[in-house]
Amino acid sequence: MGSNSIIRKAVLACGIAFAGALVPAAFTTASAAEIAADKSNDALYADAKAEGSVVVYTSNVLAGMNAVSADFMAQYPGITVEVTRIVGMQQYQRFAQEVAANQNIADIINLTDKPVLTELINSGDVARWKVPTFDRFTDEYKVEDGGYALTATIPVLIYNETKVTPEEADILRNSWAGVLDPRFKGRFAVQTQKCGLCYVGVHLFLDPANPAKLPDNFIEKVAAQEPVVYADLTNPIDRVIAGEQDFTYWSWEAIAATKRQSGAPVRFVYPDPTPVFANNYFSVSGHAPHPNAARLYMNWLASEEGAKSFQKHFNGATTLQGVKDERSFASEDWYKPVKTEYKPDFKRWGENYVSDMEKWIDAMSKK
Repeated sequence: MGSNSIIRKAVLACGIAFAGALVPAAFTTASAAEIAADKSNDALYADAKAEGSVVVYTSNVLAGMNAVSADFMAQYPGITVEVTRIVGMQQYQRFAQEVAANQNIADIINLTDKPVLTELINSGDVARWKVPTFDRFTDEYKVEDGGYALTATIPVLIYNETKVTPEEADILRNSWAGVLDPRFKGRFAVQTQKCGLCYVGVHLFLDPANPAKLPDNFIEKVAAQEPVVYADLTNPIDRVIAGEQDFTYWSWEAIAATKRQSGAPVRFVYPDPTPVFANNYFSVSGHAPHPNAARLYMNWLASEEGAKSFQKHFNGATTLQGVKDERSFASEDWYKPVKTEYKPDFKRWGENYVSDMEKWIDAMSKK
């Protein structure tokens, strides 16, 4: 359905002509509409082997997604997974361009914008596909029956374990306002990137109900602590690892755990209350050139095997109910899990994102 309005808007928003030698897949066993909703994995696998491959567009770290896909290929030999990393709106625009041109490449897409994903499902550009574990995902981690958040997004403060004492870590863990302690002035990094994770702390700070019990003008008071400001999420992490900054305000759990697993001298805390939310959805394209392989891959990602693979390679908190947390850091003596979960108000999120982020960026620029 390349003529639908959301696809047209995305193509126009790109500001460039559709370019590149995009060649449609030469072999497709069935259209999306011809695949039964209750088709078994065995039947999908038989037809997927004939298709031979599945193409994945992801915003996740490429090495991790390749490792997850290798686990899938080990279980389903004969199917090659081709992963391309395209971040944020660029992935959506590329997918939209390909659909509009009827030159479809992606079988699986990995978007972070829930309203856009909902529109794509309703337009048919993302397939409705109930994975076998559908009922083991709460509604919070599903977008109708076409999008699945396989891991929860959880912000943390990453700190250099040689620079922050256990007592200081407890101060930062007990409250988001712990950063206002005079001892932390000039010792931490913030970021002004625009993304879901980048915004969720600001969303909490400006919650009219003030569940974090923050003082008035809290954002301005954070700025008065003279943090070092970076334009992106990843630079502060590297600076903390190098010992140039003592901690981030804030980053995310999975990258913190992955850096620690690789030998970096970092630990992390979950400031109370801690936002825990869906921010990264996997879906089957409604125009998948390899529709059986796409559905088999999606079923596997949403299975216990897929959940364990994500834990192993991404250190992400699985959203599939009934799966034990086997991440290595969870058994270490310094680790303390989330105390109180905070759930974002996505209606307010949609209404206030732009103005809230401008307030945060403006405050950090004037620090």
